[in-house]
Amino acid sequence: MWDQLPQLLITGVTVGATYALVALGFAIIYNASDVVNFAQGEFVMIGAMTTLFLAEDGALPLPLAIIAAVLITMGVGMALQRFAIARARGASVVATIIITIGASIFLRISY
Repeated sequence: MWDQLPQLLITGVTVGATYALVALGFAIIYNASDVVNFAQGEFVMIGAMTTLFLAEDGALPLPLAIIAAVLITMGVGMALQRFAIARARGASVVATIIITIGASIFLRISY
């Protein structure tokens, strides 16, 4: 058991840091736009899955795959904002919540 403690500590800190970054994303998006983005988890998934896909079998070196995944995820986020959230400007909070839940379902199914 004691020989596994360093690995468990590193894994715990890594997973905790990931959750903290996702929570920070929720807070920043809400404070900047007054929209609760329920598709936030899907954006984390898009970044992770794109990185794995691009780095698979050495297609791209991992640092380049991470940069490309960040750029692709940014593009998807900008498209969501431009084509869905910006068009609902002035709509009720419930409408924006429904839009982000719909985007979450769409991203989960399409990716």
